[in-house]
Amino acid sequence: MKKLCCTFIFTLLTITTHSQINYGIKGGLNFNSPKEANIGGTVNGDFNAENRLGYHLGVFIEAKVPVLGIFVRPEVNYTSIKSEYNGLVKSGPQALTINKIDVPVLIGAKIIGPLRVFLGPSIQYIIKSDFDINEFKNVDTDAFSVGMQVGVGLQFGKLGIDARWERGLSKSESKFATDANLLADPIFMNVEVNFDTRPNQFILSVSYRLGDK
Repeated sequence: MKKLCCTFIFTLLTITTHSQINYGIKGGLNFNSPKEANIGGTVNGDFNAENRLGYHLGVFIEAKVPVLGIFVRPEVNYTSIKSEYNGLVKSGPQALTINKIDVPVLIGAKIIGPLRVFLGPSIQYIIKSDFDINEFKNVDTDAFSVGMQVGVGLQFGKLGIDARWERGLSKSESKFATDANLLADPIFMNVEVNFDTRPNQFILSVSYRLGDK
């Protein structure tokens, strides 16, 4: 999956070598919908997950391909999202924070007026995943995963607004070992808790073009 995505991205960048290029900055909000966490390889969710608000900041390059009537838009975004889990400790809900680099490569087209649609693969690299309590030790995190983004946008001159949905396709997981007596249930002592960190989120962004070529 990763090799296929890299080949796809390289091909698109090659196509846009002699195209009209725009570039700029972007930022916005991420509304994450995490899955449940599981204990030691079980398939049913042992801890409930709730949506938490996150944010992203990044840069983009957008290349128009006149012959094909489309545009190709690679982005590099720093994203921070939080997911809240109930039932882990006696003190109440606890948040899992994930900081990552997202690299979507989107193909899009203008539909009518300022309206545009787009879709494409997205690679995420997790920089850090951590709880806001010390009762969990990070054991392992799958750093890379591949997902898909699809969305619509409005472009008003240099200002752009878009809404997109992202879903992870390849497995990505964070594993934490419990070693404290503050857990909600003693049965969870010294066991491994697995958290599915694949993105499943709605993203709102505002972008601004810094230059045209």
